[in-house]
Amino acid sequence: MVLELNIGNSIYKGLNDNNGIMICGYEWGFSKKDQGKKLKGEAQEFNAEALTIFSNKSPAHGEQAFTWRYDNRVIKWFDIWGHPLSRENLGGDFEKCIIQTNWCNTEGNYIKENYYQKLTKNDQIKNFIFHIKEFKPSLIIFMGSSIMDILQDEKVIYKFTEIMGPAKSRPKKIQKQFQGRQFKIGFQSFEKCEIISLPHPSSSRGLSDEYIELFATEISYQINKIKNRKGISNA
Repeated sequence: MVLELNIGNSIYKGLNDNNGIMICGYEWGFSKKDQGKKLKGEAQEFNAEALTIFSNKSPAHGEQAFTWRYDNRVIKWFDIWGHPLSRENLGGDFEKCIIQTNWCNTEGNYIKENYYQKLTKNDQIKNFIFHIKEFKPSLIIFMGSSIMDILQDEKVIYKFTEIMGPAKSRPKKIQKQFQGRQFKIGFQSFEKCEIISLPHPSSSRGLSDEYIELFATEISYQINKIKNRKGISNA
C-alpha cells in the first residue's frame, strides 16, 4: 500500500506542517447534491495546484466550497470559541496553522458499516498514523464522537504513542447542563499533543452551536497554546 497525503488544504512551512492544528473527521464527505453535479458535468473542476486554507478552498474548488455544510459549521465554531477564521484569500498565519484530514482516505455520504469496523481496518489505521507522523500536530480536533474511543484501541494507540509520546491522562468526556440535547465532549493529553473530541458537525442530530459554545473556555485555551507557540497574536 502506497500512502499518499490525504489533506483538504495546502501545507505551509512552519505553520501547519508541524506542531499545528489538525482537524480530523471520519472520511471525506461527498453529498448527494455534489454527486449529482458531477454526474451532470456541472461540478467545478478541481485545481490541484491552487493554494488553499481550510477556511477558503475556493481557489481549488470554486465557489461551491463556500456551501459545504461541514466546513461552514466548523468555521462557525472557531468563531464561537473566539478564534475567527478569515475566508479571504489565504488568510493569515493562524489560518495557515490548520491542516484538514480524515481518519479514512475514503469518501461518501455516510459510513455504511460500523464506525469501529471501518476505522480499525488496517489500511485506514495506516492512513491515520501516516498523517500523524507527517504533521505531528500539537492539537488534534476530532470531528466525530467515536474517533477518540477508537484511538484507544490497542491496534492504534501503540502506533500513535510511538509518535506522540505516552498518554498523560485517560480520555475524559464532559457533558454540560443544557436545555437542548446534550453531547459528550472529549479531552485527552499526550506528551506531545492535546486531543479534543467533538460530535460530527454535519450529521449529529440535535447538536446546537449554543451547546458547543459552553466548551469555549476549554477549547480556546488549547488553541491559544498553539498561537503562543507559533507567535500569533489574537489581534
